[in-house]
Amino acid sequence: MRFESDKVANYAKRLPVLTLVGVAVGFASAIAQEPDDQPIIRDEPGKVESKIPDVENGLTVARALCSTCHLIGEPANSPMPTDVPSFSSIANRPNQSVERLSNWLIEPHAPMPNIHLTRAEIRDLAGYILSLRSSP
Repeated sequence: MRFESDKVANYAKRLPVLTLVGVAVGFASAIAQEPDDQPIIRDEPGKVESKIPDVENGLTVARALCSTCHLIGEPANSPMPTDVPSFSSIANRPNQSVERLSNWLIEPHAPMPNIHLTRAEIRDLAGYILSLRSSP
């Protein structure tokens, strides 16, 4: 059994190097396969990012990153802190909006940790939280 854990630990140490080598090899072969007369466009400059939240992805983010402290609209798997608001209570605050939630998630405040979300994750998580708003 110890052999297996040593093997995993050794692989984990080499993973960043293997990843960098793999990326470099993949990049070099991609350049070699493209004709010289066409520009190489890796990203889509100027592409407009959707402003519509993907609520399902927001739930996925909430399950992965928020469910240890917040009630996220699903039954909790473990005891929850009593001083942490549920997503439903956050959604039902007066004048709550995706923009307000997004601004809060960009600059989290103590005791909430800074979890370094992407813009899309922030948008989707804020959309999911707002989807839990009770109807007026």
